[in-house]
This record gives sequence, structure tokens and C-alpha cells, in this order.
Amino acid sequence: MSFCKKHAALIISACFCGIVFLSLDDYGITLDEGVYFHVGNSYFQWWQNPSLARIDTYWKINSEHPPLPKLLGGITTYLFHERLNLLNTISSFRLATLIFVFFSTYFLFLFVQELTDFKIALVATASFFFLPRVFFHSHLGVMDYPVTCLWLMVIYTYWKGVRDRKWIIFSSILLGFALLTKVNAFFIYIPLLFYWLLFHSGELKSLVQKKSKVGLNLFSKIIPLLIIPPIIFIAFWPWLWKDTFRRVTDYLSFHMHHAVVYVYYLGDQQPIAPWHYPWVLTFITVPLLILALFFIGWISIIFHRSRTNIFLLFNALFPLVLLSFPSVPKYDGVRLFLPAFPFVCIIAGMGLQQIFLLAKKIKLEKMFYFAFICLFGLTLYSAIFKVHPYQSSYFNEIIGGVDGASKRGFEPEYWGNAYIGALRWMNEHSEKTFWIYMADIEPKILWGLELYKKDGLLKKSVKFGNKNNSDYLILLIRQGFFNEEMWRYYKYGEPVFSVKLSQTNLVNIYKLSPN
Repeated sequence: MSFCKKHAALIISACFCGIVFLSLDDYGITLDEGVYFHVGNSYFQWWQNPSLARIDTYWKINSEHPPLPKLLGGITTYLFHERLNLLNTISSFRLATLIFVFFSTYFLFLFVQELTDFKIALVATASFFFLPRVFFHSHLGVMDYPVTCLWLMVIYTYWKGVRDRKWIIFSSILLGFALLTKVNAFFIYIPLLFYWLLFHSGELKSLVQKKSKVGLNLFSKIIPLLIIPPIIFIAFWPWLWKDTFRRVTDYLSFHMHHAVVYVYYLGDQQPIAPWHYPWVLTFITVPLLILALFFIGWISIIFHRSRTNIFLLFNALFPLVLLSFPSVPKYDGVRLFLPAFPFVCIIAGMGLQQIFLLAKKIKLEKMFYFAFICLFGLTLYSAIFKVHPYQSSYFNEIIGGVDGASKRGFEPEYWGNAYIGALRWMNEHSEKTFWIYMADIEPKILWGLELYKKDGLLKKSVKFGNKNNSDYLILLIRQGFFNEEMWRYYKYGEPVFSVKLSQTNLVNIYKLSPN
């Protein structure tokens, strides 16, 4: 075995981290990152001088979300910006996400290689990394990519753990860190329980029929998951050290009664999108090549059922099913069900394997390899390079790209990435005052724009106001958030500048009439 093949997982993981590192500055600060930057610095300042008396001072901010990604961002900001001065504030905070890029790539490659072979592992790993919406999220200092990475790692280690008990402890520890990353990590228990029941179905049946006694081996693969993760969750989140029970229940209650987030979907502004939102968004945002291979892989699983294959398909579909429930908020494209996509790509790899097996039978293996490489290259061009750095606005060929999606009533932008395309115009008009719509509703949106100033991307002389004292309105084309006034600007106003992807406007700037 050659050195490269033996260490492929490490090499590919390092290369993908390099790609993300070199493009960290290309993406605009998302609406949440401006908040998380301040939060991460606050958390790290406490860790530098920990004190029980000062927990509330440093940890109350953004306590509705777990701390891990924000704290890691605070650490990397301190090391690479404040101490070493190697990176700007934005890139240094985002640098923490490379930890998760590395491990998601590494474990995904190992998982697929154990299931299939080297070639399919390479394709599945590259497919996941270069999924446009996933690629976008891999650059951000937020929670969605990290929880996707940890979800994958927990599933992989538990899959190994049902056969080798030592992996169960590792899986339980990882699940604890997943709980520290985002609230939806609690739902990882469902696929784990599903696989436990699937793997031990025979023993459980005998137990129910009283043909056998309860064996330690049966429950030793589930009990650590109930003990270790909650301990880690509380031990590494200082906010929960005081008044623990109330704060845990408040945290869970916040997410069970999540504030309404309006979304523009199929041409209608809705408080909660219909059940099919995650399915439709997956169907129109995954590149056609990967989508086709996924359906071939799905058919293959139907004809070649095994516990592992069923488990993989369950993990690919479960996040979408979860978001389909009527009362569950659905917004922001695919980010709320991002953990489905590693498994979508694994199954796509299995679909490709079936095609290669067929090609081998008909002695056209080399031709099929060449055809796939060409199609994958074209997919990379159209889904990554052509739309860079607006992969958050990518839609596939089925719906006609972002132009077709916009015409059919989908939001072309949602998280503020496209503001970065307006910075140059704002600098050229820096003597003017700008009204960032939504900032007067949620002023923390301006925190991200202040980071642009700190890093020299936006002139410090740029001022922000409201509709009564500003010269220009800057409107992110997120129609779910539009009020009647914004709809009038969008439908009838003539922007003086627009950030575009293809023929679709992502951000519009309008001249305001003097009062």
C-alpha cells in the first residue's frame, strides 16, 4: 500500500482544510456571526480568569445556545489575532471551524472506506465537502457545520461500538460535545436507539418472549450514552453550574417554544413553512449529479438490505423527517438539517459503486470513470467556482439555478453573506448614512458590519441610521422578513446598486427621498 493511500484520510482532510483556510475572507459575515464573535470573546475572557462569582457576567450573553463553537472561536481569535497578529478578526474567529472540517472529512473517509473502497470513499468525501451549501457553511463561525461533523462522528463511532464496546465510550464522549454545540444534537439519540434496536432485535425479541434473561452486553451499548453526555454537557458549560436544573429547563423551553421566523417559500410569506420544505430544498440545492447518485444508492439499499445500509438511509432521511413536523420552524435554506448531507453523500457513493460494477460487467469501466470525472468537474465549476462566494444562494439545474428559484418564489439570500458585495460601493459613498433594514429591529445585525470596519473592509467613516436620518436603504433580499414598505421598494423601487448572482439580486441599495 502506497504512503498516499495509507494516509489518504489525513492528506485529504489537510487539503480540504487548506482550501477553506485560503477562502475564509471571501465570505460575508452572517447575521449570527457578529453576535457569536462577541460571545466567544466573552466566554474565553472568563476562562482566562475563571470565577464562580462572575459566571453570569460573562456567560449570560447568548445563553440560549451551547458554547462550544463560540468558545473555540474566541480561543482562535485570541491566539491568531490578538497574540500572534497573523489573521484579521473575522478569519481568526472562523479558523476554529477548520477543526470540524478536518474531522468531518477524516471520519467520513474512514466510514466510507470501511463500507466500500478507496475510490468511493474519495468521491463521497469530496462530494460532501463540495456540496455548495455545505461548502459555504464550512467557512463560518457558527454552529451548523460543527454539529454536522459531530453528528457524523457519533454515528460512525457508535456503528463500530455495537461490535466493539470500547467505541461506545468514545461515541458517548463525542455526543456530549455535540450537545455542547447545538440543541438539535439531542435528536442524535433517535438514530442511535434505532440502530441499537436494529442490531439487537433478535435478543430483544427473545427477552420479550421470556426465552432469555437480560444480558449485560445488551444494555452496555446504550447506558453510557445516557450517563456520559449529560455530564459533559453540564461540566463544560459554566452557565449551567449555577441553578442547574432551572437553567437547563429554560434552555430546552426556549427551543421548544422558538420564536416565529417567517420564510418566503413558493411565493408565499409564511410563519412556518409546510412539511415539504426540507424535502423540496434538498431536491433543488443538491447538485443534480449527487442527487441522481443518491437515488441510485437508495434503490440499491432497497435491493441489498443490511443493518448498516438501513442505518445509513435512516440518518440521511431522519433530519428531513424531523423538520417535516408541522410545528417545527423551517427557514434558512438547508442549514437546520445539514446533518443529513454526509449520509446523502455516503449513499450517493454507494450508488456510484453500483454504476462502476455495471460498467465492469460490460467492460466499459474506463469510459465510465472518465465520464464521471468530467461530470464531477462540471459540477464543481457550476456549483462552486461559478457562484463563488455566494454558494449560500446556490440552486441546482432542476429549478434553473438561482434565477429559476427566485422566479418560483424562493429566497435567494437569507443570512447576510451577500452584504460583502456591497462594501466597495458603501466605501465609495462613505460620507453618506445607511439604513440596514432589520438593524433597527435587531441592532446586533450591525455588529457584523462593525467587524468589517475593524478589519479595514469598510471605512470607519461609514455611518448607520434609520429611515428618518439615512441617505440610502440597504435591503437584503430575504423576502420572509419583508414588511409592506420593503415589498414596495423591492417590487417598484429602482436600486442604485445591486449585488447580483447571475440575473438575481441578492442585495439592493435604494436612494431614500429626503423627508
